[in-house]
Amino acid sequence: MVAPLKDLRDRGIFSQEEIHAIVQRRRSSEMLLQRRSGIRKSDYLRYIEDEMLLERLRKLRKQKVLSEMKDKKKERYENGDDDHDDAPNTGSKKHAYQTSGPGDAHIVSHLHFIYQRTLRKFNYPIDVVLNYAQFARDFKSFHHMSRIYAEGLQRHPREEGLWIEAASFEFFGYVAQDYENGSDIGGESSTVMGSSIQNARVLMQRGLRINGKTSQELWLQYFALELHYVQKLRGRREILELGLNKEGLPVEEGGSSDAENDEENRGVQMPSTLLLPSQIIFKNAIKAIPDNIQFRLRFVETCRQFPQTEQLESCIMDSITKDFGESVEGWVARISYADEGCRKNSSKRRKETVGFLTAENEEEEEEADEGRPTKKARKENDPALELIDEALAAVQTPAMYLECARFLRMRIQQLLEETEQDEIKHLLQANEDAVQSAQRHAELLEGIYSSAKENNVSSNSLTLDNADFLLSVGLPERAEQLLGTACRSNLTDARLQLRWSQVSQRMEAAGMKPSSSSVSILRRALRSIPMHDRAAYLMILTELMNQIMIMGPPSKVVDEELKGLFQKVLLVAQGSEFSIQRENKNEDSSEYEDQNLAAAFLSYFRYTLLNNTSAARSIYTSILYHSSYCKRCTEMSAVEIESMKSFFDACIQYETSNKPSGSKEKKNAHKRQLCKLYESAVSFFSSIQSDGYWRKVVDSYRKELQREKYSL
Repeated sequence: MVAPLKDLRDRGIFSQEEIHAIVQRRRSSEMLLQRRSGIRKSDYLRYIEDEMLLERLRKLRKQKVLSEMKDKKKERYENGDDDHDDAPNTGSKKHAYQTSGPGDAHIVSHLHFIYQRTLRKFNYPIDVVLNYAQFARDFKSFHHMSRIYAEGLQRHPREEGLWIEAASFEFFGYVAQDYENGSDIGGESSTVMGSSIQNARVLMQRGLRINGKTSQELWLQYFALELHYVQKLRGRREILELGLNKEGLPVEEGGSSDAENDEENRGVQMPSTLLLPSQIIFKNAIKAIPDNIQFRLRFVETCRQFPQTEQLESCIMDSITKDFGESVEGWVARISYADEGCRKNSSKRRKETVGFLTAENEEEEEEADEGRPTKKARKENDPALELIDEALAAVQTPAMYLECARFLRMRIQQLLEETEQDEIKHLLQANEDAVQSAQRHAELLEGIYSSAKENNVSSNSLTLDNADFLLSVGLPERAEQLLGTACRSNLTDARLQLRWSQVSQRMEAAGMKPSSSSVSILRRALRSIPMHDRAAYLMILTELMNQIMIMGPPSKVVDEELKGLFQKVLLVAQGSEFSIQRENKNEDSSEYEDQNLAAAFLSYFRYTLLNNTSAARSIYTSILYHSSYCKRCTEMSAVEIESMKSFFDACIQYETSNKPSGSKEKKNAHKRQLCKLYESAVSFFSSIQSDGYWRKVVDSYRKELQREKYSL
């Protein structure tokens, strides 16, 4: 027996039987690692996992043994059997053999040995390198981490995450800790070991050079690294209580000594020169990646995670204004940034101490009380609204109008739904509540739609957005008129036709008379939209079927029309690699939402059961056996697959509730039909690459199939 295991046995941490089991398990694991053929990485990882569990058990056992020793010693002391020097909690040092031994570090050392063997055997796989680094961090083996990262980067220089983790370790370092007790060595005075901003910078720069300076994540993390360093310097100054004035310079000795001035001038502000490295990194980053506005906005998000970075944020936004001044994305970014800044300023004002009103504030309140502010006054003190006017004047495109309209609609929704006053206070003007502010924004939104019409700027998306706004303010007649005009000029856009039909149906339900009924709109759209645009054609087909089934009443003509529409759906939906998305997209239209054909089939099947039961079997046989719809299960969404389960259940319920009572031949034919349904369900749901729920569904269908096969 090796000495460490003997030590663990003698100290009562493991019994003799447990030591024997540990040795046997290690022997079995080593035999798996030494076989000549079929060596698997999973064997090494399983060996590591077993040793980690053993180490956790050893640590718990040791804590239990020490706790029992402490209780026994306390009991002996209370009974007067121990000397006074051995009394508990007197600071006397315990015997080394009772508290520690060679077995304590044995398992961790063995784990390091196994990790090194795994890395050498499989040429340093990246997942094992990261797991090894995490293991060394968890078990306080910090002296191994530099070598782990160095060897990993030598084999995987293109792994961005590895460069970032290595630089993070070099910068943040570690606090020297006692692994056994989990306490800092040295107590509260412990310092961070191995923290080096120089080493972290070298690693990030080397990673950028190797990865071609086009890695967005490396640039962002390098930028964040410098901000972390600035924050670290700021914390040091606050701890050392080095007074700074608002310009970031030391306070003169002969300055004011008032308590308020001391609080105001204390080291909260830092010299602006400390942000120069971050600015240089940002400029080099946009030089390497110049045409990505989202990349620059991520720098703004990084700045917001640190205090006192407003100057840096302003520099980033100036670069966006300069390089993307004529693009929609640039204007949207500036408007969003202005809105966020307005919200921040409002929250800062709330946090400030409220004192007596100044004369200036009193004058402003008097002016606000004189009456409702003008349109120009309604936009002042709100830079986001001013930027919207500038954006619409500079870029008169449908996309720009649409983004501005969506921004105002988002504000209106926030004003009407937000319950906390503090969250919307930056959107309110003097003597204005949330409803009045929402009305003011609605007027501005209506002005945007009118401006787009005057400037002959239009698109299908802008028309749909305008219609949704009119419906939200209770003007369905204007929405229906707007959609009708747009649909007559653009007969092939399924989204406009479908929205017009929905608005028309909504008006009919409310007792109003639209210019065209919903069914007639969909019938005209079906004649206008080409069949090769399968997504749009199917959208109109399924909606027309639903409208006809809802409108009623059932008749032979209606049944024939529904049957024809159903056959068209099956015809268009067939084909391999079919996806219910618009194939010919343009810049003015968004993607169609996924169609749920299974839900349409289920609705038609249930409608047939209520009105024409004899045709129900022909419907599900056409779908399940005479079309390729069920063969594209892997392309269906989760909602559509769930609808298919409901469809199968409805078909099975129909067959089980209509069992024939005649001859044996009819019963056997019905039995074969029902078994065929179960087999189709098993085949369909077995093709889903998922565990858990769908596997249970398949098992339940198989049980029902076996029961039906062998039933009398």
